[in-house]
Amino acid sequence: MGTVQTARSRALAAQDDAIASNVAKIEAARQSRATAIDLMASRLNVTTSTLTGTLKNTVFKGASDAEFVALVLVANAYGLNPLTKEIYAFPAKGGGIIPYVSIDGWVRIVNEHPAFDGIEFNDIVDEKGNLYAIESVIYRRDRSRPIKVTEYMDECRGQGPSWQKTPKRMLRHRAMIQGARIAFGFSGIYAEGDEPIGYVQQDGGETARSVTLPTRQQLAEHVNYDPETGEIDEAAARALDSESFAAMEGRSTADHGDQFTTEDVATADDLIARCARATVLADVKAVEASLETALLPDVLAGKVEDALAAARVRIGGNSR
Repeated sequence: MGTVQTARSRALAAQDDAIASNVAKIEAARQSRATAIDLMASRLNVTTSTLTGTLKNTVFKGASDAEFVALVLVANAYGLNPLTKEIYAFPAKGGGIIPYVSIDGWVRIVNEHPAFDGIEFNDIVDEKGNLYAIESVIYRRDRSRPIKVTEYMDECRGQGPSWQKTPKRMLRHRAMIQGARIAFGFSGIYAEGDEPIGYVQQDGGETARSVTLPTRQQLAEHVNYDPETGEIDEAAARALDSESFAAMEGRSTADHGDQFTTEDVATADDLIARCARATVLADVKAVEASLETALLPDVLAGKVEDALAAARVRIGGNSR
């Protein structure tokens, strides 16, 4: 009888262990499929439901489900906090929502970049002492020379109250933002006057230009998007981005040849520099992961791949 009881106890214990193991696997799988809003809630240390309700009633008010997901994705990509208005939704003329990143948000992402080593501003005045341009000089720890960008008052000055009241400060903000884009290859967020796929609020009070974002139906036709979970098909979304850029420039992707932007060059330079600094295979794999999401033109991607190959040989990790 004792032997039977012991065998039964062991069987029950084994069953309990199996159940606990399955539960752990299910929970791990659930967490691995965390949506963008789940990730943001974890980063801000609030519950997903509380954060969703707060954002939809405050800084992301009026955003559709698709627009809400887009705003959350941008905020997560740059570690921005919408609750402190580092990023927020702004209604565009003609409909839709524009994701605005405040100057505070730009200051955050610049200062948190690991290569950032300081910034200087040089006022450029005419013979009468009137300011007509500001140069930003950004230093990177992994560059031997600083990145210099000049922005001109006559090209940047807007009609909003902030530009009318403090034009010099606004121009300084503009110089910092444009310098940061070139120095660090920031993409997906844009300053006033750039391509109409997103804007940056520099100091509040600015009037958005007319932008028509895709409707829910148009998004559904191009992108596999689930409004309940917030999950999207990234490959389809990237293809849609490519089509949008081609439409804006009036030419197909095949017609672009080897042309690329300063952001692409800066991104490639950063990845190549990381290859040069790599000391273990994990560093190389991290660069490979970044390259997969960077969507660089073939010419630049090839240069990064060459740097990756050299790094693998140098540290003795020839295989992936």
